[in-house]
Amino acid sequence: MAALAATCFLAAAALAGWLGWSIYRERAVRQRPADAEQAMAGAPATGALAAPGLAASRSGWLRVLDAPTLVEVCKLSNALQQIHRESKLSQSTWDRDVAPAILGYLRFVQLLPASEAHHHAHVGGLAAHTIEVLHAAVSLRNGYLLPKGGAAEAIDAQRDHWTYAVILAALFHDIGKPMTDLRVSVADRTGGPGRQWLPVSGDMPTAGAVEYEVRFAPKAERNYGAHRRLPLVLAPRIVPATALAFVAREPLVMRQLEDAWSGDDATGVLTEIVRQADRRSAASNLQHGPRNQFATATAVPLVDQLMDAIRRLLRQGALPLNRDGAAGWIGAGAAWFVAKRLADTVREEIAHANPDDGASIPGPAKNDRLFDTWQDYGLLERNPDTGQAIWYVEVRGEGYAHEFAMLKFPLVKLFDSADDYPSDFDGELVVKPPRKTRDKRADEPPGDGQGGAPKPGDRPERQRASGPLTPPDIPPPKPANAATRPSTGRDQPASEVKTSEAKGHEVPAATANLGRNDEFLSDDDSVTSAGTVSGKPHRRPPSATRPVTPFASLPKSDTDDAKSIHETPSDAAVRFMVWLQQGIADGSIPYNEAGAPVHFVPEGMALVSPRTFRDFAALYGDDGNGIDPDASPSEKLGIGIQRQVIKARWHLVGPGNSNVHHFGVVGRGGQRVGKLAAVVIKHPERWVNPVPPSNPNIVSFVDPKSSEESGASS
Repeated sequence: MAALAATCFLAAAALAGWLGWSIYRERAVRQRPADAEQAMAGAPATGALAAPGLAASRSGWLRVLDAPTLVEVCKLSNALQQIHRESKLSQSTWDRDVAPAILGYLRFVQLLPASEAHHHAHVGGLAAHTIEVLHAAVSLRNGYLLPKGGAAEAIDAQRDHWTYAVILAALFHDIGKPMTDLRVSVADRTGGPGRQWLPVSGDMPTAGAVEYEVRFAPKAERNYGAHRRLPLVLAPRIVPATALAFVAREPLVMRQLEDAWSGDDATGVLTEIVRQADRRSAASNLQHGPRNQFATATAVPLVDQLMDAIRRLLRQGALPLNRDGAAGWIGAGAAWFVAKRLADTVREEIAHANPDDGASIPGPAKNDRLFDTWQDYGLLERNPDTGQAIWYVEVRGEGYAHEFAMLKFPLVKLFDSADDYPSDFDGELVVKPPRKTRDKRADEPPGDGQGGAPKPGDRPERQRASGPLTPPDIPPPKPANAATRPSTGRDQPASEVKTSEAKGHEVPAATANLGRNDEFLSDDDSVTSAGTVSGKPHRRPPSATRPVTPFASLPKSDTDDAKSIHETPSDAAVRFMVWLQQGIADGSIPYNEAGAPVHFVPEGMALVSPRTFRDFAALYGDDGNGIDPDASPSEKLGIGIQRQVIKARWHLVGPGNSNVHHFGVVGRGGQRVGKLAAVVIKHPERWVNPVPPSNPNIVSFVDPKSSEESGASS
């Protein structure tokens, strides 16, 4: 009996020790300090191959690792926690369905790269890229109401199904790369003979491998279309059956996931979300990520070849500057190069200096590939009117004037020191509108109300070359998928436009005056069922992107009423709208979700008041120039900027000439569970493109208190 008791005691002690070690190790992995930006950049821990436990017994080979170790060495723990939080899935659901899929994927890809010489070419690059795409896709998903155009009940019922589908589509979008782009050899024992790993047979641990070597397939053998189709074959072997069964409860969602995995659907919403997330991850890595490559990589990154060639040409004087017939002109802290001439000259220089590399450079018919490379790496400045690399600039020198399609390179990207900068051009550089926009404006009759026809005496904005170059104000085109607005009628005067309220009543809309309600709304007018509105601005990480791109050019005030005394918006109002545009684009200002300060409605873009204006003022002051650190916070913080926006006349005037509109927040079953008040900006397509769909959970209604005030004032 004593022996049995001793045996039981020892077994219990061993079990307790094992459990304690497991808990400690799990906490260590979860709580390991990791910088969020490094985690999303996917930089492997301390020196990649030099990191303890990664290198195998022979040079250039890597050890096969388990999933927790891969999370640790790639610093993915923090990113995975963010993904879980933004997915809004319960802990039990995450642990059962999502976490096993992610860990299974990591076991499959190990420390393989995402490319040979492009983005995420470093050790662990494919894992890092996938987790970045997954995080961005989940954040993007929160900006979509799915299914598109669905009823509020369907959107609510299918929320988690669509979230699963987005996660699975993003997680496996590049899983075919090990088969199509790489040649991986594995060994069953340390130092043993190598054999080719066939991904279709399963991951490396399942294949019995303990170490592996990565080489790159010749470009002629790479099938870029095949890797988009392989997820349909490989993903079901990794994803838990419970996860697929859950998605399949909504057949439409499952079919869209299958289409995304098969590579056959180029326009589906899952493909759309993953494509945006993929581009963001690649762009972030190209501009901010590590530039390391595998030791077995032989390709020289295209961007390195291009930039080395430009710098050589500048040192040799082969790119003449600041004269008639030059290749470029210097002004506003940048070098402005004639686009085609630069591309052709750089291509010739690479072919001359490195004939072997010259054969791999895109040919003269593919100059856009060179422009895209410079743009992707953040080496040139984009034209804010188009989001593209090309600027249209008129160069005015002594005795000559020419207009060119140009590329703008900041001087800091071309020279190591400011002492090496060339002298500024002693002339004028005039930024012109895109040619398509100019052609469209030339075809429009004068006085069309769209701001397209130039007034007599109008001239393009002229600037000295040494000063800042600012594009002229160009009204952006209306996108095809812009949100609908209340119809004004075919020939109905703007001053007589009517808008429908929720109960079917018709009330007069905008009139010549600004409306009687110019007051700042109280907090009670901005209550929603989602919870208390914080006094601090709601700021999200920049990675929480939304499917919106801001226009850089700002529209002028509405001029429907010839008697309007407000000719142009104030600088403060313009600063507010620029802040709003950029915040919607980078995700720092959420929209169309519970507690968001911005909602898109059929009438336009609803800015919750006073919250949206307070958020701006808390950061930049009512004039947009910053907060005085010695000033005490005001109870009316934001009232000034709200008044400036109202005076700009971009908004929709409501019942009783009020500048604010009241909306109900609709919950499950179509019941109104809260309300909010907002300033509604008309023509949202002027500010964001594409315009997000209207939020079906926000509906307009006639507020009794507002109606009573209107009657009392009449």
